[in-house]
Amino acid sequence: MDDQRELSDFVRKLHHENNSKHKVIGSRLCYYSFKFNHRIYEELYEGHLHLSFDPRGPPVDVVFVKVAQEDAEIIFRRTAAVNDGVVLRPWTHLFSKQKEFDDLPEDTDLRKGIWVLCYDRFEHDLKHWTNLAKPKPKGIAYNDKLKLPIKTDDDRLNEFWCNSIRKLIDGVCNIHKEGLYHGGLGSRSNYVFIYKSLKIINIKGSLDKLTDEQCEARKKEDITDLLWMLDNCYDDFIKKVLGHPFLLKADQRMRLFDHYDTMRNCPTTAQRVNFALALSAFDNFKSWNSTSTVNNMDSFMSGVYNHSVSKKKQQKKASYSGTVSSLLRYLRNLNHHYHKHGLAAGSLEDVERGVTTHFRGFLELLYRHLEL
Repeated sequence: MDDQRELSDFVRKLHHENNSKHKVIGSRLCYYSFKFNHRIYEELYEGHLHLSFDPRGPPVDVVFVKVAQEDAEIIFRRTAAVNDGVVLRPWTHLFSKQKEFDDLPEDTDLRKGIWVLCYDRFEHDLKHWTNLAKPKPKGIAYNDKLKLPIKTDDDRLNEFWCNSIRKLIDGVCNIHKEGLYHGGLGSRSNYVFIYKSLKIINIKGSLDKLTDEQCEARKKEDITDLLWMLDNCYDDFIKKVLGHPFLLKADQRMRLFDHYDTMRNCPTTAQRVNFALALSAFDNFKSWNSTSTVNNMDSFMSGVYNHSVSKKKQQKKASYSGTVSSLLRYLRNLNHHYHKHGLAAGSLEDVERGVTTHFRGFLELLYRHLEL
């Protein structure tokens, strides 16, 4: 209903026709306001949303973000459906149209009408903030002590940006777990600053009716869009994120197990690796070699697990305890055995798929705690 006035008539009709003794029909009226300047093109408008039963009650400070007509309801429903702190959920979506004042040009957006999503008032979107934060002539500077300077004196990202980017990556993964994808993370207009946090708005896509290949493509597109958007500002961090296991091929993922096991045995990095492996985040991988897990391994994985090694001219079975470090050693050995004797195992993709089946999320945890 482009004209919200139709809604009250629609609800009134439903109420009149309701003959059920077990069903209540009603509506709640809200009103809103925002200012606009018809002389400039605007993508968002600051305003107020009035939800109080008392029309003189305090309003909610909000921002109205312009969206395409065909996307308004879809974006509203999908963004509102995501339960993750990095997503700013909208109050509602609306069709807004100004009265036809004669002195307004006929092609003014608000005279023709626009669709908007209504969000809690945020400070800036990232596009606007980036322009504010650009170096200015001497004596004119944008003062944002939380976010600036982006890099510290030792050339590292400051704490706000490190934490924000980690949360963004986790948040995008959670969006995917909800069966959705964003579809517009390459645009800085879809990131906003609110309550000292960087959040995402305007989620558009659904994975429901896509094939597995299409789902993976959309997920990777979201991640690469996120990286592209950040690329110019955060080179060092981006290089690390580009090495995230999610974006790697099977052989690269398997080589990471080798890399982390080497770190575990290196005097300069062993303490850091062992500290990470002792974190509660890895608790699900303790007792990884339970009887049921080993019995369900394919022949190649179980063959490596039960492999006999030569020691002082005697055959001795390689033993693995149920510790997390032992799992890392096993996966390192799995990679080595494949490259030496792996023809019977099929492709390395098959081996990596088996690792993911039995130890899903282990490599990603290693990466998060040892790289980021």
